[in-house]
Amino acid sequence: MIKKIINHSLVYAILPKLPILAGFIMLPWITPFLENLDYGIYGIILSISTGATVIKTLGLDVILMNTYIHLYDSQKFKPFWNEIQGFIAVWSIILSIIVGLVIFWMLPIEAKENINIILILTVIPILFYSPLQIIATKYYQMAEKPIQIGYRSLLFGVVSVVLTYYFIAELKIGYLGWLWSFFITETLLFLSYIYPIWIREELYPNILFRRKAIKRYLKISLPLVPHTSAFFLLDFSDRLVMLNMGVSTSNIGLYDFAYRFAGYARVFSESIHQASTPLLLKEYKARKETSYIKDMVFLQSFVVCFVSFAISIWLKEIFHLMVKNEDLVNTYNMGIILTMSYAYKPMYTAMATVFYYHEKTKEFWKISFIAGLINIILNIIFIPIYGFKVAVITTFISFLYIGYSGFLVTGFKKIYAYDFKPLMWVAYTTVLLIIAYIFKDASMILKLLLTFSLFIFTIFNTIPLIKKIR
Repeated sequence: MIKKIINHSLVYAILPKLPILAGFIMLPWITPFLENLDYGIYGIILSISTGATVIKTLGLDVILMNTYIHLYDSQKFKPFWNEIQGFIAVWSIILSIIVGLVIFWMLPIEAKENINIILILTVIPILFYSPLQIIATKYYQMAEKPIQIGYRSLLFGVVSVVLTYYFIAELKIGYLGWLWSFFITETLLFLSYIYPIWIREELYPNILFRRKAIKRYLKISLPLVPHTSAFFLLDFSDRLVMLNMGVSTSNIGLYDFAYRFAGYARVFSESIHQASTPLLLKEYKARKETSYIKDMVFLQSFVVCFVSFAISIWLKEIFHLMVKNEDLVNTYNMGIILTMSYAYKPMYTAMATVFYYHEKTKEFWKISFIAGLINIILNIIFIPIYGFKVAVITTFISFLYIGYSGFLVTGFKKIYAYDFKPLMWVAYTTVLLIIAYIFKDASMILKLLLTFSLFIFTIFNTIPLIKKIR
């Protein structure tokens, strides 16, 4: 199991993220051609389009996963998946109209001259590409074929990096370079899935879906919508709050750059989550009465916390090496807090595994949606007082809530009785953040000593877990 999670995580982490690494390495060559305003405008557009992304399945992922788990041996899951794909295709029409209207309404005045091309490049992928991409990604994930996702992500990611460089550094079209690059690569990705999914696997959209069946699915899945929406509220709503509270587009751009930079670190915990969720679901089915899930999640948590800390404490050096823009390079302070925010993910994986399996989707809103509301409310209260940078602290607090509160405020313990020690992990993550922030400007020798000390501590705690899991 550990070996399989590592292998799948490497595929999810390494192959898809090599282009991200290439984009990271390319920062010195594109940041001279970008201004704070470019990051601000793109951050706002991305916030809106991401808001659509988190609700494009209406929570039906849980139906896709459960029908596969129970019916994959006989291949009888396919009619269910085809109906869901057909329904998502109809829903995508409505969603694309909503996204277009929101972009038209909220786009900063500095970008109004390009409104038509922005709408085309943003709305078309939502309208036409989403159903197939959702089904393809979920199928390869559940069928334990991560290489199919990995090599596509690698190939089209490289194309995206090349196109981004061309549009930004050569054509010098600023934020539009990201939009054109996204549109072209999404189109190519969509085309690559047509034969293997629609034709070979016969997973095609059935728009003549049974309405009663869809209604039954939605009763289970819709409670997940506040949950999935919460990740939008946590990740992107802060830009929209800033925009509506009079924060300049340039300052939004500074915040967005720090957030995007922290996203390079986030891919590690996200990859482990993506790889381990279907495997943990299958293991949970067989080992519900054991501490296996807890032990595996503790192992992941120690590793993720170490990696997050190691990146955070060295972020100043990384920024000065990679960012060739005087305004952007000084945002590393915000990046440290945002990077440590993502250490919550393994504990969230444990909660999601148990609730997904038992279809206890109504429990999710108690955690994620409330966390999103906390983020918005704190931003509305504190941004006018302390400025836009306070949003990184509210984000950290909100992610702590989403990662650990589920073990305290839901019926989790009634289903899986083992103690995940959430308060201990909150304290551990917070202490690591404080150490990383206090010593962000320390000497390299001291930083090496702190990093090595935590590495030894992590090894000391993970070896017994590995032996127990085996």
